[in-house]
Amino acid sequence: MLLDVQSLAKEFGGLVANADISLELTQGEIVGLIGPNGAGKTTLFNCIVGYYKPTDGKVVFEGEDITGWPAHRVAKMGIARTFQNLRIMPLLTVEENVMVGAFCRTGDRGVATHEAQEILELVDLTREATASPTELPIASQKRIELARALATKPKLLMLDELAAGLNPLETKEIIGTLHRIKEERNLTLFLTEHVMEFIMTISERVIVMAAGRKIAEGTPNQVAKEERVIEAYLGERYAEGR
Repeated sequence: MLLDVQSLAKEFGGLVANADISLELTQGEIVGLIGPNGAGKTTLFNCIVGYYKPTDGKVVFEGEDITGWPAHRVAKMGIARTFQNLRIMPLLTVEENVMVGAFCRTGDRGVATHEAQEILELVDLTREATASPTELPIASQKRIELARALATKPKLLMLDELAAGLNPLETKEIIGTLHRIKEERNLTLFLTEHVMEFIMTISERVIVMAAGRKIAEGTPNQVAKEERVIEAYLGERYAEGR
């Protein structure tokens, strides 16, 4: 087992954001996390990667209890994430943005440059390497964020609303890119997303949250037909379309 979240809870001044959440990820899976706004998805991500310290429960990665570890230490263990609100560095080039991720593993600028160039090719951004990120469309900026996370050499890559703001063609292209990354880098992907066609197409398994709790888990087809999921999030029309 790669990641084991055990009865995790997170409270903010008495407000329960996550309650008794348990989940497991195995090597090589693509797992989706869905739920309405305010369900606690991003809070869960933040507890796993070390931005928040859980109020209760455990986060175990490759058999080691990493609960409450700071984010930089979690990153060096092999967990990387992207952000719903892009954290592009506008004064750096695209290549330099990716090099920032590579410096998680090396202090050698030459090594970081080489690794950034390899990753830019992997995510189809080689031609934009010397460009300013702010000059590029949102789809390319999303790929920069993805590339920077990849540069930390993760074993688990966590993606927070990667498809948000993309058109159908761009969404299809990013799905292809993620499949290629998974195979070439032997990664596990954990994605949270509101774009249902994206999450239900790419995920092998889907976890559903509502009001801070996990309410369902299964294949995309299974969760789309669960009454609790339909009531909490998907709606009848989506379920009928499955």
